[in-house]
Amino acid sequence: EAGPIGTGASGRNGGHVCQGWSSDFIKIQKQLAPADADIAWDAGMAAVDLVTERVRKYEIDCDLTFGYLHAALHKRHMDELDEMQAEWEARGYQHFSRLDGKTALDDHIGSNAYVGALHDTGCGHMQPLKYLHGLAAAATRAGAQIFEDSPVQAIDRTGTGQGLKQLKIAGGRAVNARIIMLCGNAYLADVGLPQMTRRLAEVVSSVLATKPLSENMVRQILPTGAAVADCNTALNYYRIDARRRMIFGGRSSYSKLNFRNITPDLRRRMTDVFPILQDAGIEQVWSGKIGITMNRIPHFGRTDDDIYFVQGFSGHGVALTGQAGRMLAEAVIGDATQFDVMSSLTHRIFPGGPLRTPALALGMAWFKMRDRLRL
Repeated sequence: EAGPIGTGASGRNGGHVCQGWSSDFIKIQKQLAPADADIAWDAGMAAVDLVTERVRKYEIDCDLTFGYLHAALHKRHMDELDEMQAEWEARGYQHFSRLDGKTALDDHIGSNAYVGALHDTGCGHMQPLKYLHGLAAAATRAGAQIFEDSPVQAIDRTGTGQGLKQLKIAGGRAVNARIIMLCGNAYLADVGLPQMTRRLAEVVSSVLATKPLSENMVRQILPTGAAVADCNTALNYYRIDARRRMIFGGRSSYSKLNFRNITPDLRRRMTDVFPILQDAGIEQVWSGKIGITMNRIPHFGRTDDDIYFVQGFSGHGVALTGQAGRMLAEAVIGDATQFDVMSSLTHRIFPGGPLRTPALALGMAWFKMRDRLRL
């Protein structure tokens, strides 16, 4: 790890634990034979079960709570959710309830922002840093060694012979390895392989945490304790944590600038949804990088000399990264069935060179305008 564990997205994300892949499954299905599509579906649906299994097995206190609202801001969103419900239920998913209209929503969310939602009891939320530390403790007990403050500066693929490659570590240190797994997602720009970096874009997302709210306030805004994400491309996502704080995220940007004053914009987004939070105190605000692919499908791959990688979870990494890790491990020890299916998917290359950031920013501006115009 370049720094302490959890200083990237693994510990500072919004804490949403979501089923499935981060893209409409139809995009995956179109690229695969039916049997392989079934393998990909099962792999994506195993992610949340794996989180639950590990929380139970390793007794991780991370405030894991189930209940999720996929919220529609207008009719087109509701049509998209109807398609999602039909597609998932055709494959056996049984956790959806359709909420159509304000009356149906009132039991779940105290906001006039939405026209409907899918209530999903198969998804939920948790405190991600607690979960991460629980996993690290379990891995350490099992014999793993975690080296913090050890940034990799380069990978020498000629290595020391005998099939070994060498990781150049800051401070003149080095590690020799036959197999390397690159799992840094949006934080690998300096050491990622060209086939990785050209297919990944870094999106900056921001999150605020209010000061603890009263029990009465929580009952008015999210009485069932469900997490919520809307259906916009530049979406808002939020939940109430165990301390009764609103954890509200959004404000996606392709700019690599360090945001110095993001609080007013996040507060505006939050109060647009919940005007009752106009006077809520703000306790913390932070930003971080999310790795996305062009099609929002995670990018799996490996080289001929045993460098494996997975990247581009596109906002679904809390659960999917654990599942991807299991698929990586299985591939390394000889069962690459799921890994090979996902690595067979095609990923388009993002624009490169000096036009990369402006082109990505222009694309995001178009999607934000589309969201505002409800196109």
